[in-house]
Amino acid sequence: MRFQRHPYNPVIPRTPGTFYSKHAANPDLLFFHGKYHLYFRGQAEAGHDQIGVATACPEEFNGVRWEMVRHNPILPVSADPAAFDAGHILDPAAVVLDGRVYLYYSAHRQDWHNWNVPSHVGLAVSDDGLHFEKHPGNPILAGTAPEVVLHQGRVHLFFQRRTAAGNFEIYCCTSADGVHFAAGSEQVVLRPAQEAGAFDAFSLSTVRIWEEKGWFYLTYGGCDRFFDYPVAIGLARSRDLWQWERYPGNPILRRGAPGAWDEGALWFATVHRVKQTYYLWYEGTGTGMGLDSAAAQEASRACREHDYGGYGQTSFSQIGLALATEGMPEW
Repeated sequence: MRFQRHPYNPVIPRTPGTFYSKHAANPDLLFFHGKYHLYFRGQAEAGHDQIGVATACPEEFNGVRWEMVRHNPILPVSADPAAFDAGHILDPAAVVLDGRVYLYYSAHRQDWHNWNVPSHVGLAVSDDGLHFEKHPGNPILAGTAPEVVLHQGRVHLFFQRRTAAGNFEIYCCTSADGVHFAAGSEQVVLRPAQEAGAFDAFSLSTVRIWEEKGWFYLTYGGCDRFFDYPVAIGLARSRDLWQWERYPGNPILRRGAPGAWDEGALWFATVHRVKQTYYLWYEGTGTGMGLDSAAAQEASRACREHDYGGYGQTSFSQIGLALATEGMPEW
C-alpha cells in the first residue's frame, strides 16, 4: 500500500495572523454531529502550542477545504504558570463517549525544555465538539502523544514514553469512564524494530488507529536515528489492540524530497476512508525552499540530517494530505 501526496499540499499551511502562524501540526479527525472535525496543533510567535479545530460538511468533503472556527484556539494553554499545561498543549486525540467529545492532549509545563521535565496527558470535554472544558481530574497520566479508541465498552488510551536508551515505545491502558486509567493496565504494545537499516530501527512516534473489517490498523512514525524525528510512516494491524504485526511492505509514506515542505520528518498519519478512497492527513516539517541557492541547500541539509534541524527557523510544520485507492493490504 502506498499513499500519493495531494497536489495542493500543504492543505493547512502555517498562516500569518492566526494561532498557527508558525506551525500547523498534529491532525486528528472526528465525525461528530454530522460534520468532520479536524483537530490540530498550532503555534504562533508567542511560542505556545495550542489546539484548534476546523470543520467540513460531508456533502462538501474533499479532504482539502476546511472552515476554521472563529474562537480558535479551542484549547489554550493554562493561565496559571504553575499548571501542568501552562507551556504547551498539543497532540489532540478525540473520541465520542456518552454523546460527548473527550479530547486527550499532550501537556508540557511552562518550564519544559526538550524533555528535561515530566510531561503528561490531559483531558478536555465538550458537548458540541467546539467548546471544551478541561477536566478537573487533570492530568490523566504521565506520557505524551495520545491516541484513543473505544472498544468493547472500554476506552483504550495509547501514548508514548521514553526508555532509558532514549527512544520511544508505545503503551496502551484502559478505562471504563475515560478518566481513570489503572496503572496496572499499562502495557507496551509496540517497540522499535531494532534492525539495522530499518526506517523504524531506533524509535516510534505518534500513532493513529482506525478499524476496518474486523482489523484495527495503526500508523506510526518510524525513526532510524533520532527519538522523535520520523523519516517515514509505517503500518501495523491487530485484532485486539494489544498484539500488533507490522505490514511487510512498510513504509507506506516517506518524507519528501530535499527542499520540499515535508523533507524533514512526518508525524501523526491520520487515516479516514470515504467510499474507496483513503485520506491520510499528516504533519510534515521541511524548509520548502527548494535547492536553488547555497542557503537553501544548507537549510535542507540541516533539516534532513540533524535532529529537528532548523526547526522554527528555516523548517516549519504544516499539515499535508496523501491519498490511496487500492484498499487495505493483506499480509
